[in-house]
Amino acid sequence: MNPHQCLIVFSLCFLLLPYRPVLAGDYLNSAHGSSSYGVERTSTSTLGYAQGNCAHCHEQHASIGGDEPDPAGGEASAYLLFDANQTSQTENFCFDCHQSGGYQTGGISLNKSYSYNFGGDTTAGSYDSTIKVSFSHAEAMAGSSHYLPDFVSQVLGKTLKNADGVNWSLPAGINPCDACHNPHLAQRNVNSPYDATKSAISRPSDHNNRWGDDASERMSAAYTDYLSPYWWGSTNHEPANSTTSDGSNLPNYVRLCTDCHNQYNTINSTNPRLPGSPRAIRKLSWKTAAAGVNPDGHGELDGGTIVYAIAPYTSGTNMTLNCTDCHEPHGSPNNVYLVRSSINKVAISVPDEADAALQSFCFTACHSQATHTSSRNHCGNCHYHGGGRGGF
Repeated sequence: MNPHQCLIVFSLCFLLLPYRPVLAGDYLNSAHGSSSYGVERTSTSTLGYAQGNCAHCHEQHASIGGDEPDPAGGEASAYLLFDANQTSQTENFCFDCHQSGGYQTGGISLNKSYSYNFGGDTTAGSYDSTIKVSFSHAEAMAGSSHYLPDFVSQVLGKTLKNADGVNWSLPAGINPCDACHNPHLAQRNVNSPYDATKSAISRPSDHNNRWGDDASERMSAAYTDYLSPYWWGSTNHEPANSTTSDGSNLPNYVRLCTDCHNQYNTINSTNPRLPGSPRAIRKLSWKTAAAGVNPDGHGELDGGTIVYAIAPYTSGTNMTLNCTDCHEPHGSPNNVYLVRSSINKVAISVPDEADAALQSFCFTACHSQATHTSSRNHCGNCHYHGGGRGGF
């Protein structure tokens, strides 16, 4: 056998490697790469591809069942994905599995709302059962969702600044979900048993690292005055239904969210569920000082001290909040501004910007009304992100 023939034989043998378990370091420890619960597309698993194998998402130049699959749409798919990467708010490659009845063998039952998984609220109608449902609210015109077309037009392929004013960027052609998740690193983060080292998120400015899995990336490391809300129906605390309340078990979502939402970046949104859309999203600062906006009263500045506090918070003390204390990261089934369906073990209803809705939000979850009344016609006149007094 001459060297050319040997090379051909070796190449043909190499094509068989996808049928063996993948060997990729961090990927094997990820939610997608796990050999016990990783990605397992129904049509490829029956052909012998191991759970967690790359071929469940990426179709290489190889034969599947004797025929090379036709690329989706008749042309090569980005990143060799078996389906279109991103088409609309509800048509997204990630949703092919992260939905009810998706391609994942056995389905995915863990991707419920933050309020459910890490707040304990299992009340019917208060949570979304899949990631796709969480993102569907923007088009359904009920509730609210992060708007993926805005990620594509305003974030991917652009140069933005993080909260420290440092430039960062992401490639233009990646999936918008990748802005906060690295699919090859994200781990399976569940509520029971809760494990703070199992992080599913990556900062947009640091895509190639998980965020929140190290103790230095938790709320307690950044803010000594953090206190987590109560768990639903209990005096235990989020996110683990435990007595731990200082944020030592909670990712610093402030640092992640303010990679985009800060005093520097102008994000022009076309989200149909954003009141006043299309418009620029409010700039904000969670720091003690900022240029162009007032530091938020729920951030490090603390607005002086907390007033009319409801337990576990105490009036007259300083307190820094975490973004997920009030907001869902993907979507809220009933409320505008991604406001959670329950906060601090209390049901919250903010279907619109009406003053009554905003008062029920503020005066139910964290503050008692006491003597403070809406004397200026509308809570939103004073209380909004970037307004200095704390807002939403």
